[in-house]
Amino acid sequence: MNGDHWLELLQRHSPEAKGSGWEDVIVGHDLGFLSPEAILAWAAGLPDETPSRAALLAQAGSDMHGFQAALWEACAEARGKVPRPGSYGWERAQDRWRIALLKDALDAPLTLRALALAVEAIYELMGCPEDMLGLWSRASNRGQVANLEAIGAFLDRRERTLVENGPGHHVKTC
Repeated sequence: MNGDHWLELLQRHSPEAKGSGWEDVIVGHDLGFLSPEAILAWAAGLPDETPSRAALLAQAGSDMHGFQAALWEACAEARGKVPRPGSYGWERAQDRWRIALLKDALDAPLTLRALALAVEAIYELMGCPEDMLGLWSRASNRGQVANLEAIGAFLDRRERTLVENGPGHHVKTC
């Protein structure tokens, strides 16, 4: 899948009325969703002209050796800092990706067993906050199955937290 698909998925399932931001792009790149080409296409569509963003866009068509440094510099220029694992911005973006992936899995025509496997894959990829542990359960002879009620409650809590504690609010969500 291309990076445009991932950014569209994030936007479609975002509980906040905003487009993808630098934090989403940094986390999406670190998680392996967004290729340099997808990030360059996203950055080219931004309205602001900054020297760091121009340097990032200059990476297009090159060998991309300086891509990551240019990405971090452009993010730092736009946001004041680059989100890193454990930071507030990282956690918010990680939750937005987690919500989008879970909602996308719920939208797919999956059995409860297949949905449980999808939830487990998201858990493995994204990390697992403690309140995500109950999203699947063991059925006696059917193996692991998704717990739809728990998934819905998890999504409601996470979305509410993202909306209520918007950017600039430094409340731990994980």
